[in-house]
Amino acid sequence: MGHHWSFESAGRIVFGPGSVERIGELLQQLGLNSCLLISDENLADHAQTIRRSVERCNLSCAVFEGGEAEPRVELVERVLADVGDRHFDAVVGLGGGSNIDLAKATAVVLSHGGAVADYAGQGQLPGPVLPIIAVPTTAGSGSEVSGACILSVPEDHSKLALVDNRLRPSLAIVDPELQASCPPTVTRDAGIDAFCHAVEALTIVDCADFPHGPDEPWPLYQGKHPFSDALAEKAIELIAHNLPLVVQEPGHRKARSQMALGALLAGMAMSNTGIYTVHALTYPVGAFTGASHGACNGVLLPAVLDFVAPVRRPEERRILELMDSKRRSGGDAVRDLLRAVGAPLTLRELGLRREQIEAIAKIGYEIRRLMNGSPRPTSLEQLTGIVQRAYREDD
Repeated sequence: MGHHWSFESAGRIVFGPGSVERIGELLQQLGLNSCLLISDENLADHAQTIRRSVERCNLSCAVFEGGEAEPRVELVERVLADVGDRHFDAVVGLGGGSNIDLAKATAVVLSHGGAVADYAGQGQLPGPVLPIIAVPTTAGSGSEVSGACILSVPEDHSKLALVDNRLRPSLAIVDPELQASCPPTVTRDAGIDAFCHAVEALTIVDCADFPHGPDEPWPLYQGKHPFSDALAEKAIELIAHNLPLVVQEPGHRKARSQMALGALLAGMAMSNTGIYTVHALTYPVGAFTGASHGACNGVLLPAVLDFVAPVRRPEERRILELMDSKRRSGGDAVRDLLRAVGAPLTLRELGLRREQIEAIAKIGYEIRRLMNGSPRPTSLEQLTGIVQRAYREDD
């Protein structure tokens, strides 16, 4: 009998310029009467657009504007303290992956009580959560279609992850116009994050070989398969050709729309296949340096791609084709893209110190849920070599 694979995403995806203005109507169609909107002070205008749309449909909308980048676990408690004992039918996350993940975590605690840490890990939710509505304002994280929620634990340089298909949003509204006001650096780093999702989804271990326990017949992450390959390939093409354009011309509407689509497709792919070495290393690098998630991914991706290339030659050739690159290695093609958008190329540029290399490798190596997805088995010594390569890339 052949190996099975499955596919999950947001319950409904609405895409297109101006689509956020119909959020009230869309919430009505879901039978909802009230929502809690998670936002931040930089998105006040977009939050007001959502509130007006919701209230036009005679629904109520409370707003929490304290979202932050790389949200800490304790921020969920602040949200709950702010809203008190009010009842909500749904939680809306407006912003990048940080605000959407904060909305997911809030929905979990509003639904099941306790603390976020009670549900850490994969498949630890005791039941469904309040409907989550995702409205991304960056083209990057893929959180609008994923079943993952990532929060920061700064005191031990780590991340707390909740992974469950019940965390996939009931509705994702992808409106490229919301991304037009995104600062250039955020646009760049979010786009690199999405590109990394697509490349990791295309090069991760095959579905038939993906490690999972006997009690996981349908794991949330399952390795690559034909459907995920199609999504990842299109995402690589769209992002490689449009990210330099939106960085250089922030008002380029067509490129913005193409980037929004590319990031969406990348998120759909990686949230089913899983991700591997790049992200396993990005988590500690981000904690040690404070650099953005996307910038960390970008610095690490070429070295990881070079390492797995010997067992992923067809995928490497496809990446080069999709990027219209004349380079001979996928790692070099990615380095060219990073240069084109003015992104950092080395861990040194992110502020990592040479003496921290071994600690980064050790922490990343222990994140087995990610490292086990590498198509090329990786020893701690080899992983340290990858980090060293990313550290001295321009030597």
